Amino acid sequence: MPPANGYDLVCERLKTLPGILRDQLTDPAPPLPADIAERGLVATGAGSSEAAARLLVQTLQRIGIPARFEPLARFYRPLNPLRNPAPYLAVFSQGLSPNAGIPLFHRPAFSGLILFTAATPEGQQHAGKPDRADLLRTLREERAVLWTHPLENEYTLLPRFIGPVCVQLAVCQFCEALSPGCLGGAEALKQIPDLFSTPAPPVDEPEAWLRDLKNGVTFYFTNECAETAQNLAYKCMETFMVRPPGLADALSYAHGRFQRDIAEPAANWIFTTSDPDEQDLVRQLTPLFERGGGYRIIESPLPPPLALFHYEARLNSLCEALLRTEPVDLIDWPGKGEDGPGYHLNQPGPRATGDTT
Repeated sequence: MPPANGYDLVCERLKTLPGILRDQLTDPAPPLPADIAERGLVATGAGSSEAAARLLVQTLQRIGIPARFEPLARFYRPLNPLRNPAPYLAVFSQGLSPNAGIPLFHRPAFSGLILFTAATPEGQQHAGKPDRADLLRTLREERAVLWTHPLENEYTLLPRFIGPVCVQLAVCQFCEALSPGCLGGAEALKQIPDLFSTPAPPVDEPEAWLRDLKNGVTFYFTNECAETAQNLAYKCMETFMVRPPGLADALSYAHGRFQRDIAEPAANWIFTTSDPDEQDLVRQLTPLFERGGGYRIIESPLPPPLALFHYEARLNSLCEALLRTEPVDLIDWPGKGEDGPGYHLNQPGPRATGDTT
């Protein structure tokens, strides 16, 4: 079978990712408002950006900073009254898509805006998107925190292998800036690029892994990465045009999912770490997974939340291996250019904007 249309570009991007991450670690961080820890924040993002938004919220909650995630559609309606002083608004959008305008409309109600994006005024102007360039200039004038990360132009392919990882690293840098050492400090973050440059073990029976994806697979986690793994599912969905894998806590398996798998066996991948308690949990649960259709294990040497980067790296390697013989079209994908009715929505509904005529 021929490789996927776009396979060479996938390989090229994956090869550049470690260097991009190393450069990102040396980029100066923008100054942060001193009262974020006191006021907290509300984060939002859709698609792969949801993973980074949830990672930010999870990490801030762990260190005692008030934070919550709100789905993007929640901002289509009027906001509920915010407490006083109001929290900050954190919006995630790699390309500053039109949908980002929906939560950005509400920014005056918050204490300030933190925008995680790869878009720059110069890059958007050059790309023929002056409206996005003007918006970024306006946000600069409003003294919003613009936390810029690579890669601004990651189009051509439907799946994105660089931007989603870079914004997750940006979240880690942001949290370390707020609370030094909360993720292990600078030395811990320096390990992340190496995860993407270390050769992955060969994929045994690649056709079996691909069959799992095509038939429907659930990703089970023995740690809190289940809450922040949306990009793992999107990566598989967009690369192979499959239904996105489900994300679940491993302990939820005995609560209905196992019984369903007995009725109709399914594929299950277990994401874990080398932590002794997680290993014990895997040992306790594997008899159930064996009866329910079998399982595959992806184990990280790093603890959560940094384990998420190991999972990203392993799935990148898996995608590259499977694409060698899977003739999907990553460049002219189904539905290309037909998503306008949803994608081009750029402001809330009439009740939120006051336009009820």
